[in-house]
Amino acid sequence: MGYMNITDLDLTKEELLDFMQILHDALLVKRDEDLPPLLLQFKKLIPCEYIIAGLGETNPDGLLQNVTKIINISYPVAWLQRYQERNYAAVDPILRAHTQGFQTQLWSETYAHVTNKEEQQFIEDARSFGLHEGITLGHLNKRKLLGSLFSFSGNGLGKQARHQLILECALPHLHLALMRTAFPVENEFPTLSPRERQVLKWLMEGKTNWETSRILNISERTVKFHVQNVLTKLHSSTRGHAIALAIELGLVGLPIPSQETEYALKYLRDEIGSSPK
Repeated sequence: MGYMNITDLDLTKEELLDFMQILHDALLVKRDEDLPPLLLQFKKLIPCEYIIAGLGETNPDGLLQNVTKIINISYPVAWLQRYQERNYAAVDPILRAHTQGFQTQLWSETYAHVTNKEEQQFIEDARSFGLHEGITLGHLNKRKLLGSLFSFSGNGLGKQARHQLILECALPHLHLALMRTAFPVENEFPTLSPRERQVLKWLMEGKTNWETSRILNISERTVKFHVQNVLTKLHSSTRGHAIALAIELGLVGLPIPSQETEYALKYLRDEIGSSPK
């Protein structure tokens, strides 16, 4: 997954407000009970009825070893009971593929490769509970040996490319929000050089490597070198996750201070409310 700006999502003014609200609220999550109202907001942006989140311990190779926590947002409780009773974790093709790479999955694409009879039975059983179409994604934190999982399901989910883009753009913030419900923020942070902080600042502003090189009067190759150093130090695979983690750890300030974010959201609401329909 590459780095994305909010502008890549092609949102309407109302949808942009809803998305900004989600990112803002993600920064405020501290406890398990803070997650449901956050994740349920995605219903305004994508067709999702069922949502669940989870966190698990991995080995150094990134393979799941133990489930740390599961937070059910709106999955059918009867399905979760059956999942446990029938040990579906052993045959769930989505879970298996997720823990092998923590990449975004469209369920339909993963299911298309299923040939095992037990897995096919699992799929049919899930569909009987309304779990037909969905998207599962998460992030592997190699530094803490922890991986996250977020599954969204609903009729038509994934049929538009924007559904996946919206979730991927929000993922770094969701991952960190989930992590905060399980662990306090660390006291020892990675150290970024002054130049790395400058480069990161312009990444937060949505600048490309070339634009950053012009601003800082250095070569584009040097910018790429600093970007890679930032990703390595923060154990991040994407720029978006590096930015979110740097904000979370206090290595850089928020692009808009939290109080000003409230003002910005209020301004957008007022603008939307006064716009001609």
